[in-house]
Amino acid sequence: MTKPSGVMLAAAVLFMGLRMAAAAPPESWVATAKAACKGLTVGWTPTLAALQHVVGPRWRPAQGPVKGHGVLLLFATSCSRSRIGKTESGAFTLGAVIVPVENPADTHGIHQSNVHGWAVVPDALGPAASPVLQLFKRHAFAVTDAKVTLTIHSTAKGRRASMSFVTSKGRMQIHALVSGPAKRFHYVSALAGTDASIFSVFTGPESASRQAQGSAEVSTRGDTWVSRLNLDAKPKIVTLDQDFVWAFNFSKQPY
Repeated sequence: MTKPSGVMLAAAVLFMGLRMAAAAPPESWVATAKAACKGLTVGWTPTLAALQHVVGPRWRPAQGPVKGHGVLLLFATSCSRSRIGKTESGAFTLGAVIVPVENPADTHGIHQSNVHGWAVVPDALGPAASPVLQLFKRHAFAVTDAKVTLTIHSTAKGRRASMSFVTSKGRMQIHALVSGPAKRFHYVSALAGTDASIFSVFTGPESASRQAQGSAEVSTRGDTWVSRLNLDAKPKIVTLDQDFVWAFNFSKQPY
């Protein structure tokens, strides 16, 4: 029997080390009603072909309300606090690009029947040193160092909300007016990263009081998600969430 060479043993050790690094311990991320979280979402319906480039080779964008088109959402949430494992995160405002996708063939142990829908997060935006953005980074999600703001105030015509995303390459600013009745939703969601070598995902229940009647206008400067995909200045989807709570679990493992 041939003994493995030193090079072979070193390669095997390196391979195992990389697999162990990729399969990091799971972490929880919880925001309760005490955090007073709120969120604003605007969305567009790009073609499925355009979205395929966004979600990467492991995923397929889900068919949206328009045939041949999917959905891309730009989202910001602001909270006074949250808990990552046993550690308080402090106040934060986080942004994310979200694309609904088809259910994966291999869920890596996640019970498909419990999940309301799958989505991919091609980009999480926030201050680089933020504990919340670091959580996403630890679990192989793409992140962008950004200043993210979200403000909401009531008027006679409804709630006015504004969010902005400022990076080293560009700026996106969104102004929305949302009205109509609020309806509470309760979902179990699964949101994945785009790394083709690592199955990174966070799953769990989320709930909020949502208003889904509104309009918004977007202005941009420089290189942004809006300019890259040539998105319209008036998004087709506008929702406002209040009393937003969640209990997510992050995990990652190599494909």
